[in-house]
Amino acid sequence: MKPVIIFQPGMVGDLFFIQKIVKTYAATGRRVIMPVLQKHSWVYDTLVMPPNVETPILDTQDFDFRDEVMFLSDKIAMSPIEGPNYTYLSLFFSWRYAPEQTMDLKYQVADVPMDDWADHVELKRDREKEERLFRELGLDDGVPYCLINETCSSKTLPFPHKAPEKEVRLRFVEGYSLVDWSTVIERAARIASVDTSLVLLVEVLKIRGVPLHVVSRYEPPSFRELQNVLKLEWLFYFRPQHLQYV
Repeated sequence: MKPVIIFQPGMVGDLFFIQKIVKTYAATGRRVIMPVLQKHSWVYDTLVMPPNVETPILDTQDFDFRDEVMFLSDKIAMSPIEGPNYTYLSLFFSWRYAPEQTMDLKYQVADVPMDDWADHVELKRDREKEERLFRELGLDDGVPYCLINETCSSKTLPFPHKAPEKEVRLRFVEGYSLVDWSTVIERAARIASVDTSLVLLVEVLKIRGVPLHVVSRYEPPSFRELQNVLKLEWLFYFRPQHLQYV
């Protein structure tokens, strides 16, 4: 069987999001090659994936089919590209075809149903490390807090209104990844975030029973990209000033 090259070399949330595609193709027994940018390679350290999935570093390593990947990397194709000895899925640039449908299009290209994508993301969690981060942030089980994230990959959108609970902001902490915030996420009394990878991680962790707020990162604001992706009971706000902690 021909190897499958899945081209989605970056963006943390997207790498979580396409795990069902990865596992669907890997389940056929085919070799799956997923080049990744060095800056996002840490994501694969946090995921459990089948042994026939390879994740070479796109910008620093040589690997099988690298020339083909570089030739096809900016191509837009709404179905798999069948080469003589590989199958290529062009997922990364789906936004060029239809920006507000980019997430859905990744699954359309792969011809894989998207509805239960979050069920296929298996995290490698270090519970002791998560607990250490929880304590380092000065949190206590008896004090309710709101986890706030005002930053996405391209900008920061300050939230003008103060949450009713203690505010804890998602930020880089040396030695910890986003997945190491899972315990902080699970114990939060409220979560408010710009549309970014944290929102998809909340979906993977299936956080229920607390208010979930998401603010659009786009200009003009839109949630069309997420309307088929998010299954939890999110409260949607076009702009930060619209955010209400109800």
